[in-house]
Amino acid sequence: MPKPVPAAKRTPTRPRPRKGETQERILRASIELFATHGYERTSISAIASRAEVSRPAVFWHFGDKESLFREAFRRMLLPLFGEIQRKLAHIEPSKRVFEIFDVYERVVHENRETIISIVRWFLESEPLRTSLRETLFGLHDELMRDFRTAFEEMSLGAQEADALSAAVVSMLDGNLLLSLLDPDPQKHERRRAGLRRFTERALRARHDG
Repeated sequence: MPKPVPAAKRTPTRPRPRKGETQERILRASIELFATHGYERTSISAIASRAEVSRPAVFWHFGDKESLFREAFRRMLLPLFGEIQRKLAHIEPSKRVFEIFDVYERVVHENRETIISIVRWFLESEPLRTSLRETLFGLHDELMRDFRTAFEEMSLGAQEADALSAAVVSMLDGNLLLSLLDPDPQKHERRRAGLRRFTERALRARHDG
């Protein structure tokens, strides 16, 4: 009969990771791989290996590759929009509009590679565009609401505030795409200044009228 192993010599049992910790590892791994290799060239096996979990664990937590991709995409976008809302909530509206520009441009600059990946995914295939559209446009609508709220607090009517917020967000989007295609800093600064001048004049015209 084998002798029992003394307690001091027993190999300690490693604690099992919690569900949230495992999901976080999978998400971090998927973000890294999707950003580097794209959707089609990233496999669940590669994600599982990078996250140090089994393939079934990935499917158990996220269902399928497309669902995991949507969640990874949402996680990548949150810093771009979350920082705007955290930092600008208590600034008076006349300053808030231009602070939104500053924060948006800084966050975009700091996350340039992420944004390039997102643009590439949208161009990669129609199924990917369909998968990502709801998340992207939902966050895009939040940005428009931030502007619209500020404009309304500056005594613009609802229709005027909505039209102006749509205009400035469209110009922000255009400047973003142009900066990816043509990163010339002088041209970027001209576009940046033009957006501010347009907004200042639109607000001044409303105030003078």
